[in-house]
Amino acid sequence: MIKIKITDGELSINGEFNFGYMGIYKDEQISIYDDVSEIREWEIVESHFDSDFTDDKLAEFLTEYFNNFEVKIQANIKQVNNNFLIDAYEWAERTGLKFWEVPEITNKEYLPENTENFDPYEPLCPQAWKIKEEYEYSPNDGSIQKTDVENFLRENIPLFNLDAFITGIVPEYMSLDDGRITFQCSDSIDSEHKILCGAYNELDENLTFCDWHNF
Repeated sequence: MIKIKITDGELSINGEFNFGYMGIYKDEQISIYDDVSEIREWEIVESHFDSDFTDDKLAEFLTEYFNNFEVKIQANIKQVNNNFLIDAYEWAERTGLKFWEVPEITNKEYLPENTENFDPYEPLCPQAWKIKEEYEYSPNDGSIQKTDVENFLRENIPLFNLDAFITGIVPEYMSLDDGRITFQCSDSIDSEHKILCGAYNELDENLTFCDWHNF
């Protein structure tokens, strides 16, 4: 949970925000880019207050609003994590990333002897793209049933050490905005086959992922 304060017109944020596989963001990693006067014009603020309000009241509202956002994410963490995983997988597949050349994220017992024309993505493409369509601009608030991406990856591409990949994700920053939050993270792979580098997305109040970027 986080605590937002406004002191002499300056906003500060302390605490931590658990974003699941995307990491736990703490203190200076969490920011609001708008100043207090701009925040007062946010739609979520204007719809909450019907008269004049102090900076303290504004800070209390923002604290409650974004902590409730975290609660909602945690209540639906399976779909949120799955959306992140299918975005990362689709990017790796589309770019032909040779993750199996990175020992720390490869289960070597599943690696064929000859990898010259090896392509573990190709057999999964039709199903993977259908799953991607399920999650594309779709709420992750539990209102829609979706394929379990994590199970799909574990069952169909055991060569990929998913646990090692998840463990190596490094949270970089997150930003709070009017009715939405954004995050950015990378992985700890020191290789040309890095999967995540400044991976970024934005979530709205329905936990819809709206703006995927990577590299």
